[in-house]
Amino acid sequence: MTLLAPDRLAAGLRRWRGLFIGACVAMGMLAVGGFLVERATTLRVVQSGTALRGLTEAQRAAWEAESAARAFILVAEPDAPRRGRSAQTVLRDRLRAVRTETVDNGEQQDRLRALDTAIDQWERVFLVPSFTTGIATRELAIEGTRAFDEVTRHFDELVSTESELRLERIDRQRLVRRITLALLLLALLISAIAFAWIGRELETVAEQGRRERQRAEDQANELAEQASQLEEQAATLEEQTAELEHRLVEREDAARLMQQMATFLDSALESAPIGIAFYDRALRFQRVNDALARINGAPAAAHIGRSIDEMIPALAPTIRPILERVLATGRIEPEVIVEGETPAEPGARRRWVVTYYPIATAGREPVGVGCMVLDVTERSLLEEQLRQAQKMEAVGRLAGGIAHDFNNILTIVQSYAELLAADLPVGSRGREEVDAIRSAADRATALARQLLSFSRREVVIPRDLDVSETVRGMEGILRRLLRQGMSLELALDDEPLLVRIDAGQLEQVLMNLAINAVDAMPDGGTLRIATERSATLPRPEGERQQPAAVLRVTDSGTGMSKQVQERLFEPFFTTKPAGKGTGLGLATTYAIVLDCGGYIRVHSVVGEGSSFTVFLPLSGATRLEPPTRPSPLRGIPATRVGETVLVAEDEDAIRHAISRVLSASGYRVLAAADGAEALRLAAEEPGPIHLLLTDVMMPGMGGKELVQRLRQTRPATRVVLMSGYTDDEPLRAELGDARYVFLQKPFAARQVVMTVREILDAG
Repeated sequence: MTLLAPDRLAAGLRRWRGLFIGACVAMGMLAVGGFLVERATTLRVVQSGTALRGLTEAQRAAWEAESAARAFILVAEPDAPRRGRSAQTVLRDRLRAVRTETVDNGEQQDRLRALDTAIDQWERVFLVPSFTTGIATRELAIEGTRAFDEVTRHFDELVSTESELRLERIDRQRLVRRITLALLLLALLISAIAFAWIGRELETVAEQGRRERQRAEDQANELAEQASQLEEQAATLEEQTAELEHRLVEREDAARLMQQMATFLDSALESAPIGIAFYDRALRFQRVNDALARINGAPAAAHIGRSIDEMIPALAPTIRPILERVLATGRIEPEVIVEGETPAEPGARRRWVVTYYPIATAGREPVGVGCMVLDVTERSLLEEQLRQAQKMEAVGRLAGGIAHDFNNILTIVQSYAELLAADLPVGSRGREEVDAIRSAADRATALARQLLSFSRREVVIPRDLDVSETVRGMEGILRRLLRQGMSLELALDDEPLLVRIDAGQLEQVLMNLAINAVDAMPDGGTLRIATERSATLPRPEGERQQPAAVLRVTDSGTGMSKQVQERLFEPFFTTKPAGKGTGLGLATTYAIVLDCGGYIRVHSVVGEGSSFTVFLPLSGATRLEPPTRPSPLRGIPATRVGETVLVAEDEDAIRHAISRVLSASGYRVLAAADGAEALRLAAEEPGPIHLLLTDVMMPGMGGKELVQRLRQTRPATRVVLMSGYTDDEPLRAELGDARYVFLQKPFAARQVVMTVREILDAG
């Protein structure tokens, strides 16, 4: 756009003012420089004049000294030596002053030193001998004349040089003055030219102003015509602007959504519970989330740009072929099992399920590889533990089933043996044989209880037991656990140690500890079991004063480290090889002891064996009634007239034995093979049914359901449940809580009759 006339004039004035000021500054600097040069030249001229005068006076003093020496020699003038020495002193002073004046002139200083040398020579060969001897000789005169000519020559050179320098400096001073004058004249000329140009520029600007004013009027008319067109376009532009603003808002919303999505994806990647990583074609890490960084034992930032050989060298030989195969084929490698160690946990072998997939768009080769890593070490361990637990569950069910059938058989044997004993006189040979049968049945009963303890399907009924007597009773079983090279030592307290606990559970605690001790002595050793009384009962929160029975099981085996002892009672934790242990024995023992209000301590040293000490609170009972062998049925209180007992038992032999025992005792017996038949007999019976004696486990309708349905029609009927095995956990809990009267199979005939009598009398 063309500048208006006033603007152009102002711009021109500013430009010329700048030029004029620059010229003035330059001329001023030149003038100052000329003044300084002229001043320096003047000082040089003054110095040259001073030096020239000094040389002239020195030359005059030299002539005076020469004249005095010759006057003294030729006419023996008495005052000549004094004048000569005085002139000699003046000569030296003037030369010293000249040297000081010309100290910055190296060439002049060299000439002055040469002059000093010539004067020294002249004084030595002429002046000093002349004033000293006063005798003139031809040789002395010749030498003095020659030396003085040399001094005179040097004086002439110095004077001539100083004169030339003085004239040169005077000429330079004149030149500087002329140049300064020329510069001043040039400044005046430039000022005149500038003023003339400004005048012409003002005229030109005025003319341009007139033309521009006319042009502005013409443009105003054109603008007036265009105004209406612009108004019409304004409406269109407003519509377009509104549309553009709407599109801009949509684009900003899309960008904001994309940013939020990117932030969400980053957060999702970092928050993922599985390890995620992306590799480029060179198999270098490009992105790693925190989960995978923790697996590899290095920060996520440390992975970027580095290869798997640098980050996880132990796993690189396994992973690299898979990554190269994905890049080459472009196919997914799903759920690859990778096992090994990482820098995060040196020495710990972990297991991962990894899925590798190519990173590429459709129709193009992969640009990289992605992987998703899931640590399944604990899950694999849990699966193995679950399989082991299921195996143990199957074994337990098998043992429980065997115990159930065994108990039924023993119930028949014990019942009929007791009936036989009732018919035989005491001391007869037949009675002794029957007693042997009963003794064998007792041992078989103990074995059945061991099976039920193992399967953990026995009904828990706490009662007072002597810990020492329990150990003595299991001595035979414990000795059968020992292998070659092992021995058993018992150190049992003679004083009764009565605790409140289920007999099967106490036996299970002792068996688990004994088995653990035997397994810890692969090369043989000593298993020592001791019992004693303690005044304190340890608890997890600390010691407390309470009498306790102590059961200590000690072995001389391999011992345990501190790390193993810390996890000793964890479920499924075991140090035994696969297939050799479940990790449930000590955990079960710990749970049983705590349920009884006790505590267990472990002391072990690697290579020296282990000692497990179980503390159980004493029950407070003073003595334990000695067990009595079942006796013949005589002596049992007689039944009341008309008492009816409904017996429900699916085993024919047991049902017949119980029915015969109860009938022989005077009871009216209704026998049913299952729950449905028992309900039918109860419905057909017109009179009261005083007691129901039913097995818990029966095909079809079980004992608990039978009780519930019978009480709907006969609520006054008393109930006794019997079983040697039950797989119903809630029912076992109800039986253990004494919600029902319970008879544990196998049992003797006398026990059945006594229990029925007690329940009916209590009712």
